[in-house]
Amino acid sequence: MDEVAPLAEAKPDPETALAEVGKLFCTFPAASLSTAATEVRMEAYESALEDVPAWAVAAAGKRWIRGEVTVLEDRPNLSFPPSPPQLRALAVDEWSKARGALWRYRRLLQGKTERVVPPEERRTPPKAMLPAMGG
Repeated sequence: MDEVAPLAEAKPDPETALAEVGKLFCTFPAASLSTAATEVRMEAYESALEDVPAWAVAAAGKRWIRGEVTVLEDRPNLSFPPSPPQLRALAVDEWSKARGALWRYRRLLQGKTERVVPPEERRTPPKAMLPAMGG
């Protein structure tokens, strides 16, 4: 739990998150962009990632480089850096895993057992709820 809590409860740090985006762009060759175009592009990433911890953005970048992007419903072209929404979806997925693990640990420490729902009893959330859940 001591390892998960700092990740799950991390505060967003847009400056560090954008530095992680910059590292990701250095990994992929790109046509040279004007300064104005680069600024607009970085503003889009900043808007997408302003409420996500930087560690989650870094983890999302690693997943992109490894091709571990099955959480994205579209089939992204991994020859290019992710779009702001794609990177956000991966970062939120990473952060959600840490928050879920911390929640489970805390419940176990309180003596509460984890409720396991068999797959056949699970239902898919309505499509209207997916954007609010980061999906």
